[in-house]
Formats: sequence, structure tokens, C-alpha cells
Amino acid sequence: MNHLPANLLSNFAQLKKRLYISVAAILIATIVAFAFYRPIQDFVQRPAIDALERVRPDDSARLVQLDITEGWTVTAKVSILVGFATAFPIVLYQAIMFVRPGLKGNERRTLYLLLPGGTLLFIAGAAFAYYLVIPPAIHFLLQFGGEIALVTPRLSSYVSLVSTLVIWMGLIFELPIVMFLLAKLGVLKPQTLSRQRRWVILFAFVLAAIVTPTVDPVTQTLVAAPVVVLFELGLLLTRLATRTSATNSAAERGVTDAQS
Repeated sequence: MNHLPANLLSNFAQLKKRLYISVAAILIATIVAFAFYRPIQDFVQRPAIDALERVRPDDSARLVQLDITEGWTVTAKVSILVGFATAFPIVLYQAIMFVRPGLKGNERRTLYLLLPGGTLLFIAGAAFAYYLVIPPAIHFLLQFGGEIALVTPRLSSYVSLVSTLVIWMGLIFELPIVMFLLAKLGVLKPQTLSRQRRWVILFAFVLAAIVTPTVDPVTQTLVAAPVVVLFELGLLLTRLATRTSATNSAAERGVTDAQS
């Protein structure tokens, strides 16, 4: 690798360092989560247990395992999920530190503001999935399926549903941040986004159909609705980003003209 340019080698070394730190943070958080798997499992299963108690109050409200290794694999999966969610701020910080050297002063300040904003939005998305999407979705599926046959949720299937919704909703809630960054880079224009609103609504429901493992309309609507709201928030941020960029460009031109 000696024939490569020095700046490319430096960037590669920085990327390697940031990736190592990110992976180490996720690994440590996963190990800690595994050590406290009992209360975490109780927390994850709570929406299903509550729904079972409401739908079948006379029966034992429990999830079932159909394989001797299922408890182990599910615990590992939940630990990784919690580890990723816990380490997400560190991963985001490492990504920001990697791109920071190539940014100007005002761009760096914007990026620093995005760290807490991105973290809070991810937490909000995960909380939205757990408290507002999963409980009614589980209740609807138990009631609907219970009219056909006795429904006893399988632990691994339920955890897969929870994991998918929590991670995807956390990432979907990052939409305003992504739109803001693309507007700062000049890739997105608020005028163009405003004209595409109807297609965004359609895309929200298509996305909901993709990210939700179930096909019931309740879950898909609960996922699609915040996407539309997040788009509107992102649209406001793109207008702010465009206005700020225009002001900074005008100020820089004024300074250049004054110096010349």
C-alpha cells in the first residue's frame, strides 16, 4: 500500500479506527445486555403478554418455544438489538468525526447539532414502535387470528417482529436529518419536495408494507402515518437549510467583493 497517496492512506486509517470503535461499542453494549437478559426479555415480551391477557383472560398469557435452542437464539438476538440501540450514539459520533475534516466551520457546527438530534430521533422512533405500534398490532393480530383458530404466539416470531419494527422505525425517524443534510449539499430542493407530496404519501404506505412483517392495515397505517409527518418536518428543515446556505453564500460573496 506504499504506492497509495498519503491522504488516502490517512483516510483509510481513520475509517478503520472509527469502524473498530463502533464495533467495539456495539459488542460491549451487547455483552452488558446479555448479562441482564431476564429484565430485558420481560420488557420486550410485555406488549404480547398484555395483549394475550386482554384477548384471552382465562388462559395463561405466555409465549411458546418450539425448539430447544430457541431461548438461546432469541436472547442473543435481543441482546444484539439492545446493544446496537445503546451504542447508536457512539456509532453516529464516529461517523461525524470521520467526515469532519473535510467540512468548513459552519458545516461542522451543523454536524455537531445533528448528533443529539439524530440520537433523539432514533430513540423517539424506537419508542414509537414499542409503545404505539406494537401493542395495537399484536392485539389486532390476536383477535383476528383468534376468530379462526387458537393463537399462541411463538417467541422467536414475536421477537423478530419487535426487532424489525423497532430498528426500522428508529431509522425512519432519521428522515428529517437526512433531508436536511441533502438540502445543505444542494441535492434536495424544498420546491421539488413540495410538488412530490402525494408520491411521498404513497411511498410511506409502500415502505410500511415492506418494513412490517405483518400485512394487517393497522400496523401499516401506524408505520406510514409518522413517515408523512417526518417528511413535513424534513421539508421545513430543507427550507431552513436552503435559506441558511443562501445567506452564507451572499455573505461570502460580500466579503470577497470587499477584499477585491
